[in-house]
Amino acid sequence: MSLRFLTHRFVAVPLALAVVVVAWNVYIAFNDHGVIEGEVRDRSGAPVAGATVIFFERNFIYYEEKQRATTDARGAYRFTDMKTHIGQLEARTADGRQSPRRQLRLWFRSQDTEVPPLIVEPPRG
Repeated sequence: MSLRFLTHRFVAVPLALAVVVVAWNVYIAFNDHGVIEGEVRDRSGAPVAGATVIFFERNFIYYEEKQRATTDARGAYRFTDMKTHIGQLEARTADGRQSPRRQLRLWFRSQDTEVPPLIVEPPRG
């Protein structure tokens, strides 16, 4: 029995698509815990401990605050069980420093992701 029919485009293309779909679903199965994590740093690159990181979730019209996390001694924060794929992150410190809001767009709901450092700057004025 010859397997030559597998090289025909009407067989090969659907098989290739099936492999891509299976691989994507396996990737999602191992990366869908809803973990968003990162660090808060100052302009010199030093970690900022005790900063409040706010996650804003996109609703139909605007961004609404959903969760807050506080950074540890290494400036790290972590959100868990996030069931969204569009949002914004912002860091604030007790002394008034604040980071610009960082847009967060994920490929799928509950995607685990590590965010580049949020940089807090002194207030303008």
